[in-house]
Amino acid sequence: MSALRNFTRLGFSLALGTSLSAEALESERPKPKAEAAATVTVSAESAPVELAKSPNPVRVLDASAIRRSGARTLGDLLQQIFPGQVQAYGGPGAAASLYLGGTRARDVVVLLDGIRITDAAGLNPDFATYGLEGIERVEILTGPASTRYGSDTHGGVVALYSAGPSKAGWSGEGVLGLGNRGVKQEQLSPAFGWTCGWARLDLRGAREDQSTETTHPFRSTGAALSLGQQLGENGVATFIYRNHFQGTPIPYDSDYPAPNYTFTRIYTPGRESSLRNEQLIGSYRQNFGEALLMEFSLGQSLQDRVEPGFGASPDRYHSQRNQGVASLAWTPSAALRISGMLDAYHEISATPGGDRGEGRHVALGLEGAFDLSESLRLVASLRDQKDRIDYRFDDGSAVPERSSSTTVGRLGLNWAPGKGARVYASYGTSYNTPDLFSLTHNLSNGFSDLDNEKSKTLQVGGSADFGPWSLKLEASRTRYDAVIFFVPLPGFKYRYDNGTNLRVQGVEGAVQFHQDAWSLEVFARSQEARNQSQPEAKQLLSGGAIGRPFFSGGLRGAATFGDWSLFARWSWVGSSYQYFDDLGGVGGAHTHFNDLALGATWKLTPSLQLEGRGEHLLQPAWSKEDWLSGRRFRENDAYLIPTFPAPGPTLTLSLRYRY
Repeated sequence: MSALRNFTRLGFSLALGTSLSAEALESERPKPKAEAAATVTVSAESAPVELAKSPNPVRVLDASAIRRSGARTLGDLLQQIFPGQVQAYGGPGAAASLYLGGTRARDVVVLLDGIRITDAAGLNPDFATYGLEGIERVEILTGPASTRYGSDTHGGVVALYSAGPSKAGWSGEGVLGLGNRGVKQEQLSPAFGWTCGWARLDLRGAREDQSTETTHPFRSTGAALSLGQQLGENGVATFIYRNHFQGTPIPYDSDYPAPNYTFTRIYTPGRESSLRNEQLIGSYRQNFGEALLMEFSLGQSLQDRVEPGFGASPDRYHSQRNQGVASLAWTPSAALRISGMLDAYHEISATPGGDRGEGRHVALGLEGAFDLSESLRLVASLRDQKDRIDYRFDDGSAVPERSSSTTVGRLGLNWAPGKGARVYASYGTSYNTPDLFSLTHNLSNGFSDLDNEKSKTLQVGGSADFGPWSLKLEASRTRYDAVIFFVPLPGFKYRYDNGTNLRVQGVEGAVQFHQDAWSLEVFARSQEARNQSQPEAKQLLSGGAIGRPFFSGGLRGAATFGDWSLFARWSWVGSSYQYFDDLGGVGGAHTHFNDLALGATWKLTPSLQLEGRGEHLLQPAWSKEDWLSGRRFRENDAYLIPTFPAPGPTLTLSLRYRY
């Protein structure tokens, strides 16, 4: 129980408050947000609201959907939902970037119970580093989210919610799984509930061999402790502690040796990265009568990350963030809700060279939701945030602090004329303060300061239900100003700079047929990112524009026959522009990537079930020699990211027992 011993190091953070539904959704005692129905969003607005009423595009995955996915990490889960928007670097535990809505990988923030847990010492969130232990709800909010969540949310947020109440007495589940490529999975999740509270513990472990032979396999361990207690008639306090460790083999390396400086692949079986994530979060929710609802949360998030360095010593990064969030929602009538919010956090980033950055952020937000008629609903929000960042380099020298003030807003309209039809639209502004990594890199190397990034986004969508048929179509366009991008320099150096006129746009649709025993969904997405500050021939090839496939789509299906449940998932990811190490620049990846998964679950008893899964069934298996020779590069289905081989077929068999 090493996770529990870390309580002393972290200290104890207690929280008071979180919001309830202003509507009849939560008319009884306050509940943890993980308990909300799958048809309700708890992240898009200041209080829970039906998905069909919110103008903000949201995808909700409840506990049963997460369990059915079989995902081990958040990256695994998102790759199933957003093929073509998640770029995974191949192999278990390898980095996974999310280009949500076609925006950049750095434009999404990860939240746990409303507290930021994104790595402050990294450029982009790596979704493969977030385990799912203790998580029973995931919401993905697409579009500008700065009015709700502040900096770094041009593309949206991924909101995780910890486990809620358990039934009275002892309950829980245990899972054991085995598979090819050395797959082993274990999970033990005991819980105890009493009249006014609960305690839950989730312990997980996993290992898997890398796509090619390595000294160590991928391995991960995680623990999550969740506690809750009703306080009086109208309050509930919750607490969660999570500790996740992960070791990932990365044998793929390269160099440009003298005298010719020709790109050379190097295979190092012992090369790997490792990290430890920890979060400690407390919250309290209270309603005062039927009209006033309050939330107050405090949390701390830590990450220590070790990456393979260019020299003999590995690179060590440290990230720490302390945050407090308070909100108050007033509902004077069924047609009106007004909410205010205070958000403050302090973050620290330490880089391998000894540079240290600190950011302090304070924001006030205001949101109003108005039912203009029975079918027409308007949501407007405004946020003003003050940001201050200090830098101190490894030699102890400092530069003048960097301060900024930014105001952002969003306006959305949802029209539901009836008979299952819905039309929604929103317009919003968002911003990023320069990340601490880019700032410290530029300043420590004598390059210029960076301005805040800004963006404007328009989203429109519609959906309709016709008996068992459901249709959905959404489109968006985001235009960035002062966008930060990577600039390579001679001598293998680089800097970051501000550019203008980066435009990202996309359209996606889905058709679903659903009956009691089976369902089938067809989906497709078309998108592009274009740097319009560049000449026409370079607009798709410039910084900030590459990395997104132009088209993706696929099928999802599920069926139940008595004690048997079956699922199938196929996706197709098309061509894109990528950076190729062997080309020393950007080139076209004129290939496609198929991904097929099949599975079946057999319920042996009401408490015991057996599950078989096959993942990545269309990806070829790689050898070390394949990678060194580059034989499979630019071959369909063999890779999604240049230089990194796709994971080969993985077959697992697991036994799940619930009590």
